[in-house]
Amino acid sequence: MTRKLFNLAAAGLLVVALPILAAGPAESQRYVVERGDTLWDIAATFFDNPWQWPKVWYANPDINDPNLIYPGDVLTFTWQAGQPTVSYQPKEAIAPHGKVSDTPALTSVDSRLLPYLRQDMLVEKARLVALPRVLGSTDGRQYLSLHDTLYVDAALNAKDWQVFRVEKTFSRAEKSGAGAESTAMVSLKHVADGRIRAQSQGRSVLTLTRVVQEVRPNDVLLPLPENTSPRFWPQAAQIDATLLGHLYGSEYVANGQLVVLDKGAKDGVTAGQMFTVTEAGANVLNGPGEYRYQNANESTTQAITPMPDVTVGQTMVVRAYPQVSLAVITQARQPIKAGMHAVPPSPQPAYGR
Repeated sequence: MTRKLFNLAAAGLLVVALPILAAGPAESQRYVVERGDTLWDIAATFFDNPWQWPKVWYANPDINDPNLIYPGDVLTFTWQAGQPTVSYQPKEAIAPHGKVSDTPALTSVDSRLLPYLRQDMLVEKARLVALPRVLGSTDGRQYLSLHDTLYVDAALNAKDWQVFRVEKTFSRAEKSGAGAESTAMVSLKHVADGRIRAQSQGRSVLTLTRVVQEVRPNDVLLPLPENTSPRFWPQAAQIDATLLGHLYGSEYVANGQLVVLDKGAKDGVTAGQMFTVTEAGANVLNGPGEYRYQNANESTTQAITPMPDVTVGQTMVVRAYPQVSLAVITQARQPIKAGMHAVPPSPQPAYGR
């Protein structure tokens, strides 16, 4: 968020932190939107409860669509009897010569997260057998790069495709009994894009048009998705979840990396939901004068005093599947790993190291 936004925060937060108990003169703050701002940043600065910011945006008739606010537009925040409202004044509705400005509108989330939303990073393991795969090249090379031509083991009708590498399998623990179901999901790492040039004898000829990592035989293909901007905003999660691990199998996860959660759409998880990541506190055994920490995997019949959980970071869901979710780490105070808990954000968060 911009420096100017932070400068306004001091005065703005004073108004929010000290709600007016009786109706009185309205307190106002004027802010000119700048490139790089997000609706979440602005709301977190000016509203005392940023998790409720969609209600504030949509409750104001001056803002028909909060995803169509642009740099240069003016937002005026007014507090009357402790209740915030927002009025909106566009810099210019139409650019010169009747063309709509190509300056991107503000997003509700950081634009750096958007690439994660344009491609499926998880698929059902059972679906892998139906996906087309790279056969290889006529010269027998194991690693294929930009502008190389390769063969695919299926006749493909669509022209543009993405190439993925199968990385890791995830399964969430399910309770046994009637109605229990468990679907294994596999992570797919995007390695390249390509275009179909021809078909021959039930196969396709594909030329690599963009390469992130060299392509190998057995990599799988999915159609290139439409270039549409997802529309969701950060909101507080409502349930607990557990981190199943890093999307591509790394032991530790840092800011901007992807994790898989063991809760999905069937549990009420949706894109944009925010979780606080916590690590279980240590267990203390015995009584006064004989306290000691319980060792890992140590079973005991002695009295156990659990220490409070520790806040270690924050994560936001970017895609929800039926039983699991894909989330990006937005804040990490220490390396994050599988087995840590993801809990709803709280005004009184768990202790942080």
